[in-house]
Amino acid sequence: MFRIFLLLWLVSQMALAQTLRPEQMMILLIGASTNNPTADQQAALARLKALRQQQAFRQLKIGTMHFDRPAEARFAAQVLGVDRSQLPCLCLVQLDSQLQRPVRKLYAIPRVTRQQLEQVEAMGRMWAQSAGALSSPQTARNRLVPGQKLQVGGSLNSLNGEYSLALQSDGNLVLSRHGNPLWGSETNGQGGVLLSMGPDGILRLTAPNGQVVWQTRTSGSPGNYFLEMQDDGNAVIYLQEPGRTVFVWSTETPRR
Repeated sequence: MFRIFLLLWLVSQMALAQTLRPEQMMILLIGASTNNPTADQQAALARLKALRQQQAFRQLKIGTMHFDRPAEARFAAQVLGVDRSQLPCLCLVQLDSQLQRPVRKLYAIPRVTRQQLEQVEAMGRMWAQSAGALSSPQTARNRLVPGQKLQVGGSLNSLNGEYSLALQSDGNLVLSRHGNPLWGSETNGQGGVLLSMGPDGILRLTAPNGQVVWQTRTSGSPGNYFLEMQDDGNAVIYLQEPGRTVFVWSTETPRR
């Protein structure tokens, strides 16, 4: 589900989502009718259920609401801010402390169509990978992918051991070779404590309140991105597409 689940999980209110565990969230499909669902509503639910049956995605929570049930319609409108014009609506919601009832909407795709669901399995695969990586920023020694985060004191290290991209205690993101700085974000003293890769391919350094203090770009489209600390000393963001890998951004420090 590459352009749905991770987009839902990470793009909107990213700072909040990063503080939640996967079991604290649910994918909620809100439709118009229980007994007479639209074709798009049926397709969305069928795809979600099929994904849920795969072993890798058993932790994925899904739920449904319908506007022909007055109580559910009121809840969707008053608590989640979803009205009838947005149906069917695919939402990422935060659950209450009992992990049973939605308490707020984190993100939504209104009027979701069957065409948007063509990438469901790919997105679900990334969702599952990211869910297991949220609390371990150095799961991949030399890579950062959407859903992972690098905290103060953490680093990405090239496989040859020569280069390191580290988030320092002063809030500066620094690329160095054997301790000798080659590149920096120049954000020391600005409060940066968390480095994360968004599903839009943007690398962001944020303060404790979620404010962005540095980023690689100002806009981007959802995709299968990753940041790699390469053996040549260049830290590069790539977009993985079928049959090819596309360069997006780098620190411009190869072989320095």
